[in-house]
Amino acid sequence: MAPGHNRLSISNDLSSTAARRLRWTMLGDVEITEGQVWISFDMTASALDGYSFQVRESVTSASTFLTVTFGTSGSITTSDANGTIATTLNAYAANVPLHVDLYFDMDTRTSTIVLGGTTVVSGRAFGIADRGIGTFLIGYQSSSSGSAFDLDNLKISASLPFPVALEAGFEDKTVGLPIGSGGAVVHEPMNISSNMDAIVQQAAPGVQILDMASTNTATAQRTRWQFLDNLEVRTGILVLDFDTLMTARDSYRISLRERSTSTQSFMDLGFQPNGNMAVSDANGTVTFNGVNYSAGQVYQYRIVYNLDAGLYDIFRDGVPLIRERAHGITTRGIGGILYNILNGAQTSSHLQIDSLKVLLSKGAEISSDLEFLQEASTATVGQLVTPNFQVGVVTILDQPVPDGTPVTLEIAQGTGPNGATLSGATATTAAGIATFPALTFDRPGTYRLVARSLEAFKLNTIDIVVAPSDVLFANGFD
Repeated sequence: MAPGHNRLSISNDLSSTAARRLRWTMLGDVEITEGQVWISFDMTASALDGYSFQVRESVTSASTFLTVTFGTSGSITTSDANGTIATTLNAYAANVPLHVDLYFDMDTRTSTIVLGGTTVVSGRAFGIADRGIGTFLIGYQSSSSGSAFDLDNLKISASLPFPVALEAGFEDKTVGLPIGSGGAVVHEPMNISSNMDAIVQQAAPGVQILDMASTNTATAQRTRWQFLDNLEVRTGILVLDFDTLMTARDSYRISLRERSTSTQSFMDLGFQPNGNMAVSDANGTVTFNGVNYSAGQVYQYRIVYNLDAGLYDIFRDGVPLIRERAHGITTRGIGGILYNILNGAQTSSHLQIDSLKVLLSKGAEISSDLEFLQEASTATVGQLVTPNFQVGVVTILDQPVPDGTPVTLEIAQGTGPNGATLSGATATTAAGIATFPALTFDRPGTYRLVARSLEAFKLNTIDIVVAPSDVLFANGFD
């Protein structure tokens, strides 16, 4: 095609006469059960053949929201769980692009189909009440001739049903006052550099932003944001959205780090005084050739991390700046976002942000907070501790974690005798509670315990006094 305009060319090698399709899943393999889902794409068939596309739930093929088939005679037929759909457009032509728009209202459980700009059905009940949309498939029906077709501009849009780990829109703050540093629970940063002004301002009626400026440009100044319960995320999909505006071209940086410290660099998105941009991480630096930023312009950023694969994408105003880049960190997770005005910048250069949000695909599963529900204050060496220790574990949604979530007990640093160990200190949750019926201490002393589950931990607040056991014969009868 034209320079800079790529498309996907698909053909069937006919090594099998069975139906063959490409399968596309949602970000994080989610299944959309509420709100609106919009699927759009362009398809150009090289010949009249047996093509098809389908919309289904995730993982399996039990629930089909829509099937559209293209016949060898040039026909188009559509159906869903309620049966065949009578449409006003039922023909296609070879080598003629066909633009497809599919709209699904998951609240009313209806669909609208637009083919080539013609609405062929509107507000049709698709007949599925208990599942959501999770997969788009396109390819060939069984016994096709394998004629090639082109696929372009595939886009699936919906509101991600991920739990929110951080959100700050600033409408709940007072205009003209500095923002606090109470953390994610109150939609504020965790800390602010002493020489940074971070003031809530009104950008337009009803629109409030956070305006940051350095009062000492000899050193870098920053606001640091962390997630609810100071979570550090190592698995699943993490989505970071924010709007930003720089009042002048200068030296700024937006960074993703681990929790509490800045040792690990998952990403540094750099903005330079000449308008150039670059991204760096543990694997090095990439300059965005031909991509600049302008002073006074609002940009919408979305940064998506696949933490299981170790990859990330950066989008600006919906356009990808970098795709599937390996960040190079395996030992920690993402727990902090830093907005930096670097040393050497002008005090008149302001960095403004709005609509900050972090979404987690596994936020409904990740342990976020622990609580000792039952514990003992005394024990005897080598004997089972009673009553059994019990630890409750909830997610960032304050819901019990899934059954089988691992929990471990450890001796808190600075307590107990040197070399003391615990036995039976590993358990899994049931209904959000982990019970330790086999817990024993091997040495007398005074202990405190720490409960850990994934990235969350909790120190118990009481001392456990472990007494020596009564030993009659330490070495048998020798």
